Amino acid sequence: MSAKAGKVLVQSDAGSYAAWSGADQPDLAVEGLGCGLLVLRPLGIAMPHYADSPKFGYVLGGSGVVGVLPVGGDAAERVVRLEAGDVIAVRTGDVSWWYNDDADGAGSDLSIVFMGDTARAVSPGDISYFFLAGGNSVLRGLDAAAWAPGVTADQAAAAFRSQPAVLLTKLSQKLPGVCPREQDRKGIVANAGHVAAGTVKTLTAADLEALGSLGISAALGRLDPGAARAPWVVREGAAQAVYVARGSARVQVSSVGGGDTLLLDEEVAAGSLFVVPRFAVAFVAAGAGCVEWVSLIKSARPAVERLAGNGSVLAGMTAQVVQASLNVPPELVELLGGRSAAP
Repeated sequence: MSAKAGKVLVQSDAGSYAAWSGADQPDLAVEGLGCGLLVLRPLGIAMPHYADSPKFGYVLGGSGVVGVLPVGGDAAERVVRLEAGDVIAVRTGDVSWWYNDDADGAGSDLSIVFMGDTARAVSPGDISYFFLAGGNSVLRGLDAAAWAPGVTADQAAAAFRSQPAVLLTKLSQKLPGVCPREQDRKGIVANAGHVAAGTVKTLTAADLEALGSLGISAALGRLDPGAARAPWVVREGAAQAVYVARGSARVQVSSVGGGDTLLLDEEVAAGSLFVVPRFAVAFVAAGAGCVEWVSLIKSARPAVERLAGNGSVLAGMTAQVVQASLNVPPELVELLGGRSAAP
């Protein structure tokens, strides 16, 4: 196992899209996880599409507008403004588009990391997208004149072939009819707010209703330079995909069977993704700067437990049992439990 950066699949004046694949990181396929990073420059738009995996997007920076048309013929499109710190849930099959509406070009790029459950995807380990417009549109090869009344042969030829761009395109001017509505955020968008250093904030269905139906949660963590987070595990056996958003950290991931062999033990840089398999224990220590990460946990209501340190499993157990089991002095048991040893 190793932490890796995503591969850029599309890059243009509209922005870029990078993805992590199960072909490059087999653990993504094994655990049914997926990840992608969308960067939209001012007036860049990700054209309408649907995906084969339920996912959430976390806004790393910038501002923009997204439209989501839920599955169902009578569903109404929801158009919302996204800001840094927002988490948005998107179901399998929902049609969406993503747009950086900064018209003067002076604003920042809109950056969103997407993390999804790919267990039932076309290719487990990969989030696959199906576009309604552009050079790879699923409608491109169909004869529109045969199923759209009133469409001429010339119009049919142009309908899904006039847009040569793939995935992303840059507009020449701001779209006047795009009007985000605050009420449309309810149930599908929540802002994670500030994550204090040394803490991990987990968003579940209690914070964002749509996450409950997707069966996943989002977790955001931050550590100051040189700080560490005590080893943790998701006790009900939920795999995690962890994206390092800023800074760098030393990361260790235990093998499920335990022992001296680790699945991962390396310095992980910003822009990298690693996997924590089911029941494995993970440990993160910040490097010279602050480190921030976002992760997907494949559980709607995860029980994330610290195994050592203050308020941990070791701290909650009978001290004499821990001492006898570890075969160490009582002073060390106190320290491992996050308490100062007695003078």
